[in-house]
Amino acid sequence: MKNIALKTTIILTNTLYLISTNAYSDGPIDGDIYGRMNVSYQHEKNEADGDVWKLASNASRLGFKGKSLVDNQIKIVYQIEYGVEVDDGDKNGQTISQRDTFIGIAGAWGKLIAGRITIPFKEAKGNIDRFNDLQGELGKIIDGEERINNIVQYSSENLLGALVSTIAIVPGENTKDSNKNGPADGVSGSLVFDNKKLYFALAFNSNIKEQDQWRLATSWQWGTPANGSLSVGALYQHSKINNDSQLTYADGQYSTDAYGFSSQFTHQKNTFKAQYILSNRSISLSDARQFSFAIEHKLGERSTLYAYYADRDSAEAAQSNSYLAIGLKHNF
Repeated sequence: MKNIALKTTIILTNTLYLISTNAYSDGPIDGDIYGRMNVSYQHEKNEADGDVWKLASNASRLGFKGKSLVDNQIKIVYQIEYGVEVDDGDKNGQTISQRDTFIGIAGAWGKLIAGRITIPFKEAKGNIDRFNDLQGELGKIIDGEERINNIVQYSSENLLGALVSTIAIVPGENTKDSNKNGPADGVSGSLVFDNKKLYFALAFNSNIKEQDQWRLATSWQWGTPANGSLSVGALYQHSKINNDSQLTYADGQYSTDAYGFSSQFTHQKNTFKAQYILSNRSISLSDARQFSFAIEHKLGERSTLYAYYADRDSAEAAQSNSYLAIGLKHNF
């Protein structure tokens, strides 16, 4: 198994290298290799394991994305992205895991893509989730933070200026419902307004992971990082189990509400973040609350040193945890 994983990694690395060396040659191809390394050394405390020290890889990734001009009005867009485990090289028995990977076409009318994609419902949170990819993120106590296979998605992109509409459909093969095998048994969509200062989003899920959901998110920003900028955000989410499903939430109920509040203050190279999430129930937790606080310092244009604390409490004592971590993130 380890030999297979090693061969897979070597093939992927060589392929990306060959693509990148040709991506900037004469012709219509425009491609980039990109990635993120995000590692934290952290102390975890919970009922099950007690006190544990860990080195954690926080959604580190390696990817290739590009576009190829077909004519003056249409281009092919594509992306291949994999998660990599910087700490121990293991992700549920695999060395690498697939993240957003798709191919499609784009033009002045918008963008149409198909593949494995983060759903519009999740993306609609914008930057309100200040702890995305860390233990303080929304997805630890709220459902709906999904990346799903077999999606066809349209986005209006810049067609409507600061207002962007996105709709994604999932064929019946991925709704886990044997009675539904139609062309769009699962649907996720969003309407987002973003002028860089004011952000407002309304999103919904219909029969995604056997749930129907809608989400309202907003944030405001004042000032500039050079002189001091403040951003505050809020989120409300309502979810219910699909009528045809046998699924229930952690406490046996069929509907739930969640609320989130976050803030961020940046002055030059230093940033302070705070976030509080409250959820009545989810598939795995009930009566859950989560508070997080972080300090970040930019080491350069692409690198950030950070420290954070997150505390999660719920009716399920075994899943009530606290985390204290120091980490380093580098984008390339």
